[in-house]
Amino acid sequence: MSTLTIPAGDTHLHAVDTSGDTSGGTPPLVFVNGGFATLRSWDRVLKCLADVHRTVRHDARARGKSGTSSDYSFRTAVDDVGRVIAATGVERPILVGWSHGATTAVRYAAQHRGEISGLVLVDGGFPISMFDDAGKQRVRTQFRRLGPLMRLAALLGRSARMTPAQAADLVIELDEVNGTLEADFSTLNCPATFVLGTGGHSGASAQEMATLRASAARAEQAGRYVSTFTTAPANHLRILAHSPDLVASAVASIVEQTASTGRHCA
Repeated sequence: MSTLTIPAGDTHLHAVDTSGDTSGGTPPLVFVNGGFATLRSWDRVLKCLADVHRTVRHDARARGKSGTSSDYSFRTAVDDVGRVIAATGVERPILVGWSHGATTAVRYAAQHRGEISGLVLVDGGFPISMFDDAGKQRVRTQFRRLGPLMRLAALLGRSARMTPAQAADLVIELDEVNGTLEADFSTLNCPATFVLGTGGHSGASAQEMATLRASAARAEQAGRYVSTFTTAPANHLRILAHSPDLVASAVASIVEQTASTGRHCA
């Protein structure tokens, strides 16, 4: 295992690269975190993968050991995935994204045709926008209330080192991008699969999450090689910790499809 510090505009990204077993020709995996998570969120998934793959993880800006920045836009998050891929030299990886990271993975694959072998989308990457003006205001109010708790969690390395306004902007922009994501799915020519969560969580009701997850059907209709692998018995926030075996099985499914078809996102 090696750690890297990767220059990224006005900041730097912390990344971890593990070699895995490359003798079998298995594709490398690049993990893309949830909006306020760190690379440690994937620890249990990696244990289930049993060192079969080379794996690359990174902390996004203002998360974990990465630096703060003046730019937390979605476009920059996508560009940072490219910076990590370039710095580590991985070729045609499978992108495994959770929540915000799932949307990031879809957009990156759509913009870098032929460079990605497949996608595993963990309870995210849903092609639907949910917020009207009132909904956006609720997000801003929620993060103002969560501000003190987020600052404390950030000190413990468990949240983003952002202001409440920056955190709200991240969530609102994600919703806007999700509303345009159907076109990205339509461009994919490689296998992509969803692992869906169950129920609601502190940031969204069960009904809201059900609406989001139902939109995976739109992605399947838009993209010929898009499917839903399974539904995990865990909510959005706990899915990586409580169902890492299902995420690992979804990775194995994409590896198998890639091997049988030889497709890459194109």
